[in-house]
Amino acid sequence: MHRRAFVTGTLAALSLGSCRSARSPAATAAPAADERFAALAGTCDGVAPIGDDERARRRERAQALMQEHGFSAMLLEPGDSLLYFAGIRWGRSERPMLYLLPARGPAALVAPAFESRTLRERAGDGLAQHLWHEHESPYARLAEALRAAGSERGKLGVDPWIRQFIVDGARAACEVEIAPATPVLRGCRMVKSASELALLRRANEATKAALRAVSAHVSEGMSEGELAGLVHAAQTAAGLTDTWVLALFGANASFPHGTQGEKRLARGELVLVDAGGALHGYQSDVTRTWPFGPVSSAQARAWQAVHRAQTAALAELRPGRTCEAADAAARAAVAAAGYAADYGNFTHRLGHGIGLQTHEDPYLVRGNQDLLRPGMTMSDEPGVYLIGELGVRLEDIVAITEGEPEIFGPRAGSIDAPFG
Repeated sequence: MHRRAFVTGTLAALSLGSCRSARSPAATAAPAADERFAALAGTCDGVAPIGDDERARRRERAQALMQEHGFSAMLLEPGDSLLYFAGIRWGRSERPMLYLLPARGPAALVAPAFESRTLRERAGDGLAQHLWHEHESPYARLAEALRAAGSERGKLGVDPWIRQFIVDGARAACEVEIAPATPVLRGCRMVKSASELALLRRANEATKAALRAVSAHVSEGMSEGELAGLVHAAQTAAGLTDTWVLALFGANASFPHGTQGEKRLARGELVLVDAGGALHGYQSDVTRTWPFGPVSSAQARAWQAVHRAQTAALAELRPGRTCEAADAAARAAVAAAGYAADYGNFTHRLGHGIGLQTHEDPYLVRGNQDLLRPGMTMSDEPGVYLIGELGVRLEDIVAITEGEPEIFGPRAGSIDAPFG
């Protein structure tokens, strides 16, 4: 589930992740194009999706890591990891559909027999299928697949997102030790390839272009929901899919993830928009805060403190430094500006990794001693929240390089130039 899916009222999320409900195209009509954003057309053109050759290299990397960490096989359910390794989109249900990647040899599927032809359409003919009928146990077929791979008595790594009833079924039917496949998944997914970086870069550039375009259409009296609708339309015009928006005005923005009470915009308030979407599955996540009308000294002070905190964090986003160092630098900058230290007014961690998931490893948070490496991508999103008064957050996605981090798209320059 998307991190902001619990927010009601001002969050108009069109998708909550890669496991979507099965609805026919006719049941979900595409929104009409908004001519105000016609200039954004083509923003996402020219960036290719991940190809089969890259997915094959990912599987080879996973198998090497499995051998290194003592796993005989890895088991995945539908979701982002299955998409990452196999390119298969499939919804989760009470009927298990499982992907088994052994440490050596080809992958296989364990699936409902009646779905066999659909799976071949989506996965091709290269994957062996161990099929179970409705009265049969899928876990007996999993044991069969493990025997065929020579992995029936090894250590089976499972995706940490796998459902418990599947773990229980596998443990009862198979003579394997079951453990989280975290070192394999982190070892593959945390450092992005050039193709992944290109997709993330363009997706975030597109969201920033959409926010800039929308800012020209903000008007007094509009509701947070109306602004969210404009941002959805602009991101869609730019070529993103599965868009989501959190739009907050004035005191409502002191709730970092929104509030149930919807507000209409008044002059002299700050506008906070947190938004994103997907490009071939890879995510954007951008937050901008800007004034509508005259700026008070309190608003300007908070905005500048957040901008300085973001700058301080960027200085720590270098190879070999810990994930917690950037969080500490941003928190120190907020306190130096006169706000409450620690989590007092900066109430959340600094950032999160991003890729196929909006939130994934690595996390920029106190206590995380993981070292940054070139190719990692993450958000830098400090904030200042004054209850009942205002909220300011600035968020950019950055990539770790051999030198200074790359920021995907223009950074905010000042409270008067929030879009760079």
